[in-house]
This record gives sequence, C-alpha cells and structure tokens, in this order.
Amino acid sequence: MAKRFRRGGCAHVLAISMLAILPTKYAHAVDGIGLSGNGVKSAGMAGTSIAFPQDSTAAADNPAGMGLVGSRVDFGIQLLEPLTDFDYGSDANKLHTGKVYPVPNGGANWQITPRLTLGVSMSSVGVGTSYGRPALPIAGAGVAQSSLQTVIAAPTVTYRVTEHNIIGVSLALAYERFSANGAIVPTQDGTLKPLPSHGVSNAFGYGARVGYIWQPTPEFTFGASYASRIRMGRLSGYDNDLLAAGGGRIDIGSQYGAGIAYKIIPGVTLAADWLHIDFSNTVIGSSQGFGWQSQDFFRIGAAWDVNSRWTLRAGFSRGNHPIGPSVVAQNLLSAMPVSTSVSAGATYRFNRTDDVSGVFEYGFPVRVTGDGASTGFSERTRTVVVGVSYGHSF
Repeated sequence: MAKRFRRGGCAHVLAISMLAILPTKYAHAVDGIGLSGNGVKSAGMAGTSIAFPQDSTAAADNPAGMGLVGSRVDFGIQLLEPLTDFDYGSDANKLHTGKVYPVPNGGANWQITPRLTLGVSMSSVGVGTSYGRPALPIAGAGVAQSSLQTVIAAPTVTYRVTEHNIIGVSLALAYERFSANGAIVPTQDGTLKPLPSHGVSNAFGYGARVGYIWQPTPEFTFGASYASRIRMGRLSGYDNDLLAAGGGRIDIGSQYGAGIAYKIIPGVTLAADWLHIDFSNTVIGSSQGFGWQSQDFFRIGAAWDVNSRWTLRAGFSRGNHPIGPSVVAQNLLSAMPVSTSVSAGATYRFNRTDDVSGVFEYGFPVRVTGDGASTGFSERTRTVVVGVSYGHSF
C-alpha cells in the first residue's frame, strides 16, 4: 500500500482534519462545512432563510432578518450522522466513519423600539472523522481521526430605515477547537512517516456580517447578506507541521447570497435562496491544504401554517461539490460533504408565546473517485440530520 501511495504522487498530508462543529456548516458537513440550516426552523426548508427569517438564529444567515422576528429566545440542537466510506488501493483497504455529532444553535432578540432591535445568534461549523484504526499499516501511525469545532456568536443590531427597508450588522466572534491524529506524510526519500498528534488546540477569531431586507408588501420579501472571512488565530503545534501550509490557521471563508420569499396564499409561503461559499483564501481551499472548490447553493422551501397550532415545512438544496477527483487523497480526514439534500419539518405552538420545532434532513449519497495524484482513492458520503428546538417570544 505504501508503494501505491508513493506512485500516486500525493505530496500533501494524507490526514488532516477539517471542519466539525462545537456547540455547532466542522463535525458536520452538509452545505460546505456547515449544516444546511443554522436553526431548526430554517433547516426544515433546507436552509432557505435569507429572505424568510423565522426565529432568533436569523443573524447567522442574514443579520437584517432579526428586524422581523420580534422579541424572542430560541435554543435547538441538530444531530448529524455523516456516513463515509473511504477506499484506497483495493477493496481490502477500506475505512468507515459514522459517528453522530450534536450541533447546538440558538439566539435571543429584543425589539428595543419599532425601528431598532438588538440580539445575538449562535451557530457552529465544522467537520470530523473517526475511522477507528490507522489509515495505513505504518509503524507508529495512530488511529485516523479528526475534529474541527467552531462556534460563532453574532451580536447584531438592526435598524428599520424606512417602512419597507431594514439593515442589519453583526460581529462574528468565533472560538475554534482542532485535533488530528493518524496523519501520514511522504518524506523526501519516498517513504512514509506518521506525524505526531498535538492533542486539542484552540484559537479565537473575528469577522463581520451585513444584511438587508426589503419588504414592499406583506406578501413579498427580498433579502441579501454578506459575511466576511473569519480570521482565526494559529493552532499551536499543528502550525509547525499539519497546517503549516495555511500558516497554522483554519479560517472560515466568506459567503454571500440573496433570497426572496412570497406568500402565495394566506398561510403558505414559498422562498428561494442563492448562497455562495468561498474557500479560496483559506487552508480549506488551498492546494497545499485540502483543495476545496468554492460552492454555489440553490435552495427552495415552503412553509404552510395549517392552523394556529401547526406549521409544516419542506425544502430542497442543490450545490456543486467542493472536492474534485485530484484531491480525494488529501481529504481522508476531512469529512466529505454532500451537495444535494431534502428536508421536512414542523412547528407546534403551545400558546401565543411558546413553540417547539423538529426537522429531518437527508443528504443524498455522493461519490468522488480520484485521479492524478489521487488515483486509487475513492470516497462516498451520505448524511442524516434530525433536530429539535424550543422558542419563546416575549
């Protein structure tokens, strides 16, 4: 197997971990390095949310959306199970990971005046793998596993400039935990050697977000948002070997998008989003890192207020896949995301102030077969997400 690896010419780290979610897009990967929906309600519509905010997690998608949700608090958790099979060389060389990752999210929002709101949304991004054994039979190689967990707090202010226009601005304050074990790299003489694990390393980071909502009628809403790259600090230990190509940092790439929502009949709203996720200036997108391509997602969703108690939701999300055939090998420890998913969700209101919501999402299987430096490598992933949340308005 070592000879096959050398012939493949993979001069990159075989095992790096990338993306998992802490109390939350890197242990989860459905859309890029995050979940489709930052909140359970938006997840029920496959993440469609830029023009259709539904609770106080809205600033994670569009800061201006907090201007439409009123005074409320929300807390939810989504459970992600990415099922990944990684084959290399032959059918006898197969790794499997299927760990369940909890992804918390939530927020709080206060309607200070009819024009002004203050709030905070909490979200997470990340990815992780746990194969249960070494990737290769190399002396000293540890169990192949990785975890990147990043939680993001977004303190947000919105202002209703006119009756129909709302702007919102957020800080993005991030805390990141990273660990990797079982990394194997080629040496200058053509042999393979394991890298040591540096345990769990921590970093802080910051960024900014801005959003806009235009609602000319009660039936129609347009939204747009931009989130800057979140610049993270250096991850001690890994900055000298595994993540040296990225300056020892795992930044969260910028993203931007636009959406519309239209109430076609009383109680039924259709919404659609376009979202661009940029990896180009991060180690995730670097050719010396993981080589991910930037992604564009198109989402559609529907919400039906059946009566005063029940709301039903459904959604579909489709995007390009970020991992190309030539970089399959260097993504062994970064859980591969899916690119197409469907979801269904519901909310039950106990009274005028309290509600509980649930979601089920399925990410369709995707397989990437390597070529070039990744010849002989193949990866297949599908995902399942279930979640529940509680909301209270005041």
